[in-house]
Order: sequence, then structure tokens, then C-alpha cells
Amino acid sequence: MLKKIKEITQTQLELLCEVGLEEMIPYLNKAANKISQKIKISGFRPGKAPYEIIKKTVGEMEIYQEALDKIISQDYFEIINKEKLKVIDQPKIDIQILVPGQPIVYKAIVDLLPKVKLCDYKNIKIKKPKIKIDPKKIDEIVKKLQKSKAKEVLVNRKIKKEDKVKIDIEMFDNKIPLEDGQIKNHLIIVGEPFFIPGFNENLIGLEQKDEKEFELKMPENYFNKNLANKIINFKIKINSVYQMDLPELNDEFAKSLGEFKTFKDLLKQLEKNLEIEEKLKIDEKFENEIFEQIMNKSNFEEISDNLIKMETEKMFLELEQEIVNQGIKIKDYLNHLKKTEEDFKKEFQPLAIKRIRSILIIQEIIKNENLEVSEEEIAEQINNLLKVYSTDKEIQERFQSENYKKYLKGELINKKAIEFLKKTCAI
Repeated sequence: MLKKIKEITQTQLELLCEVGLEEMIPYLNKAANKISQKIKISGFRPGKAPYEIIKKTVGEMEIYQEALDKIISQDYFEIINKEKLKVIDQPKIDIQILVPGQPIVYKAIVDLLPKVKLCDYKNIKIKKPKIKIDPKKIDEIVKKLQKSKAKEVLVNRKIKKEDKVKIDIEMFDNKIPLEDGQIKNHLIIVGEPFFIPGFNENLIGLEQKDEKEFELKMPENYFNKNLANKIINFKIKINSVYQMDLPELNDEFAKSLGEFKTFKDLLKQLEKNLEIEEKLKIDEKFENEIFEQIMNKSNFEEISDNLIKMETEKMFLELEQEIVNQGIKIKDYLNHLKKTEEDFKKEFQPLAIKRIRSILIIQEIIKNENLEVSEEEIAEQINNLLKVYSTDKEIQERFQSENYKKYLKGELINKKAIEFLKKTCAI
């Protein structure tokens, strides 16, 4: 039972609550039964001793302590639902009175989702760019595909642009060999970007068995910060030179890629792929502009430090997963950048606030526009997923669980709100 609400900040409340004796009885009985199963009580089988006997054996306070978490939890959630409080995270509970035979009194400090007063979002109008595909992009992709099918022919001549060369590299700083600065049989496509600017140019005109020494300034963003912007001496030896014979761009080339009958089919598919890619970019930019304008014109309550902390932690977990998926340990990634986890979370804070405000906007749109997701829509999405993972029983069970259905419902209704805004704001 809620006795009193005290506002600490706009987004933090202190609730003074009381649980009556009658409300506690079911939990106390269950707690006593649980205790009697753990201890031996003379004359009774485990779990069969009456409440009064257990109370005399262990003391009633022991029963109260055993039941306390469930009593508080049930009472707290009933209060939250009754008062329609949008809380985040777990409350901070402070027990005020815990005496057998008396009501339990406790304080709960809760963090609330901040409120937002939206601007007139229906009057926000943004011009959505049209999809335009630059023919040069198609040419670039075709050239990469052509190079991927090139035949390597060992030649005994001077190196030219677009040759593939195998070289030994030694690196020195003031004539001192660098640690990990010796590389054997390194492959380079001459003319393609190299991590050290100017390196490629020093290969042109050399031939097999040639050796050369030269110096280059390391780039400012070089991964080894101790070498960034430094002048480093290089000693190289050409081991072999390969001419890259490119296939002719025709129907046979298209067939060699395994998906196309003619070269025109290949070009059409590349154009279609680029259109999809460009559409995704335009949609993302368009969506960001809509939310940016709504944020700038709306009034938001102050976001609690706790909520910002939760969002930055979520963002760091997303970063960690992305890094791990690339086969890199997060510890090595942090060491390479000379940053800590806390450094990242601090940098994430401005974006975390934007993400939180975007969520608040979406929730208000859902409420204002009475957006809903039907059971049929959820079932359709799940059926589509079940078809894709038809052979994996574990994943199928997860997709059909109530928790996943709740998650999917949230995702679908959020998507509806975003699509509503994009349709409303587009001109």
C-alpha cells in the first residue's frame, strides 16, 4: 500500500509503502514451509511442521527475512501498476520497520522515464532526396570483379602499375630495426592504396631480385602511435613480379560469377544492389533529420544519470559485440586505442541522450496516434522466421516463446511509429 509520494527530482520519486499483516500471511506461510524443509524438526517430516512450531524453532524474524523479498516485490509492482508509473531499472529499497506481528514499512526510490511535450510534428516537412545511381560506381564494382578473376602470370620485367609483387620489407628507425618491422614475401597490388603513403611509388621500375632503400613519413593515424609522423627507413627486395591478365568483360565473364546469363544481367543486378544500398542510406538520413527536428522543437524533462548510464552501457555492449564478431578481443581493441571502457562510455553520453529522446518520441507517437500491432501481424512475422530456421528446434522454440512475442510486438510497433513519421513529414 502506498502511503506517501515525495518528488526528489522530475524523474526520481521516493515512495513510502506499507504492507499489512493480511497481505503477508501467504508469503510467511510459504517461507515457513521452505525453512522446515531445510531443517530437522523433531516429530515432523520435512515441510510438514505447523507455522507455530517453526516459529518457536527458528524465531519468527527468520521467517520474515525468508519472505521479505517476495513480499516487497509483490507490493512494489502492485503500486507501480496502480499509480501507472513508468519506472526504469530496479528500485532502491530501504526497510523502515520490520517487526514480527506488525506491518512492514519501506521506502522505494524509483527512477522514472522522463516526460516529453512533443512539438506539432505533423507540420514538420522535409524533402526526401531521390535515388540517384552514379554509373562510375557500377564501373568500379565491375573493375573489382574483373580483378578478382584475373590470371597471375609470372614475368621477368620492370614493375608497372597494377602488377602484383611479392617483396621482403625491413623497417628501421635511425638505423635500428623496428620490432615486428621485418616482413617476408609480402604481397602488394601496385597502384592500390597502401597503409603507408608513397610506398607503392617506390616499387615502379624495379624488377625481380632488385633491392632498394628509401625513407617515408609515417601517416598521422598510424596504428602504432610511437611511429606516427616519424621518418622511417625502408629496405625492400623484389622476390617476384606477376602480371595481372584481366578477363574480357562479356557474357562469359558474367557466367563465371555463377549467377548471370549475360553481361547485361550482371549490370542490371549491380544497379539494383546499388539502388537498395542508396535507399537505405537516404532512409537513414531522412529518419535522422526528422528526429533531429522534433528533438529541437520539443520539450524534454531532464534525463536521469541512471538512465544515461544504462544506455551508455548498452552502447558499449553493442560495440563489444561488433568487435568480437570481427575476431578481435575487446581488451586488445581498447589497448590499441589507449582507451578504457569508461572513456568510451563518457564519449557515448551525447549520443545516448539522443537515443533516449528518440525512444521517448516514438512512445509519444504510439500513444498520440493510437498505433497498435495485431496478433496476426506478430504471427506472420514469427511464421516467416520459422520458415527460415525450419531445421533448428531450439531457435524455433525461442521464436514461439511469450518473451520473444513481447519483444517482437515492441519492435513492430516502434517500426510503425517511425514509418508514420516518415510518411507524415515527407514532401
